[in-house]
Order: sequence, then structure tokens, then C-alpha cells
Amino acid sequence: MVDVDGGARGGRFLASICGGGPLYGTGVELEPIGTMRTCFPEKFGIPRQSGLVPLARGVLRFADTQPAAVWRDALRGLEGFSHAWVTFVFHEAVAEGWKALVRPPRLGGKEKMGVWATRSPHRPNFLGLSLLEIEAVDGEMPAIRFRGVDLLDGTPVVDLRPYHPEHDFPRGATRDGWIAGAPEPAAAVAWSEAALRDLPGAVTRTPVGMPGYAEAEARSLVEALVALDPRPAHQRGQSGEWAMRLLGFDVKIRMEGARATVVALT
Repeated sequence: MVDVDGGARGGRFLASICGGGPLYGTGVELEPIGTMRTCFPEKFGIPRQSGLVPLARGVLRFADTQPAAVWRDALRGLEGFSHAWVTFVFHEAVAEGWKALVRPPRLGGKEKMGVWATRSPHRPNFLGLSLLEIEAVDGEMPAIRFRGVDLLDGTPVVDLRPYHPEHDFPRGATRDGWIAGAPEPAAAVAWSEAALRDLPGAVTRTPVGMPGYAEAEARSLVEALVALDPRPAHQRGQSGEWAMRLLGFDVKIRMEGARATVVALT
């Protein structure tokens, strides 16, 4: 069970996902339906929004808290939809607690906004919502393969619902708030000869359970992620080297302004 009555420091929430007993009274309990395995073993480099990198794959494997037949029944009909809303837990943010004011990376980490005006993981109850493309529904496993994920490997998933284009798209005028004036980070990407030589071996080191990639797909995935400029907000524009963990290897990047070079895969 996952208790989402976490409080500012997330203490009761953290205790519950680490094996604490049930809460009664004002507590709300959520039981994860499964775990999302993705290509992102670490937070650094994860796209700031779902759908930005279609090659970023995830596999939702269902929990053993229910018989497989129950999950198969729950999945019936989902294969007819192109996308699903995935509700999940920002499990690595729990220990840090939530914050009423946060510094959105799109604003360079310099300005504060209310957490409910952002997509920050440091939010009350630590729940996230992503719109993901359904690549395939496997009724035998059972499991669901997604594309365009923005979730950390091992993320607990608590609910799914289909995307309805006629109902989930707002009618009338919309407003983008502070995002309308926020720059979208981007970088031009090049490869060193050494990194290209590293690529075939790097792809073979994908850990068991993570989505698999062919060599050409892995190269396109790396390029798409680096093109989003993964540098921390307060370091955007600075030159230097950074490393991003992807699948089973590290992507070492040299940044010079808005230009990025993949220098090695180790």
C-alpha cells in the first residue's frame, strides 16, 4: 500500500512504501498496480515532459498483488486506444518532502512559482501524471509497452485511463501562464568518432527488464535526449562536461554554449 497523506516531509508516506502498516482516519491508501521499467536509471537527463522523445520506452509490469487474470480483465479494451494517462508516484522525491514554492527549470532555476503552477515532483502526495503512447498491450504477461516516457526506472504506477481526444482536449481559448514566456532549452548534437565506436558495445549492456534497443535506435535516443540540453537549469549556457546514465551505460557530453558533442559511451 502507498499512503499519500505524506505531510510536508513525506514521513508517513515514506514509511508506508517502505513496509509500514496501514493508516486509518484521514490517511488515503493507494496500492500500486505495477512498476514502470524505463531506459532512465537516474533522474538526470529524463525529458521534462512526456512525448518529447518518442524513442524513450517504458514497460509497465503488473504487481503480484492480484492474479494475472484480474489484470488481464482490467486491460480489456485498452488496446484500442493510442495513448493512456498514467498516474504514478514520484517515489524518489518523497524523502525530500514537498515545497509550496519551486524553481522551474524552464525559468533557469532563478524564479519561484507555486508548485501547483508547475510539474515539479516535490508536490503534496507526490503524484505525477503523464500522457504516454501505447506501443503494445501484452495480455499474456500481462504488461504494457509505452513510448515517449518521462519516468524514472522503477516508478510505481497507481492508475491508468485511456486518452479521449474528443474529451481530453480543452474547448475554447487556453492560457499557457508563465510557460508562454519561458525559453525552450535546445542543443545541436554531434558525435565524436570514439563515441560512435563505443555504441555497439554499449547497447549490449542493457540491464535485464529494461526496454531493448537496436544500435540505430539507441543512437537516435541519445541524440534526442542530448538535444533537449540536459544541463541543470543554473548551468545552462556554461561550457563543460556532463554525464547522463542511460540504459546500462553513461553518455558523456561536452557542452559549449548551445552545441553538444557526445564524446564517449562508457
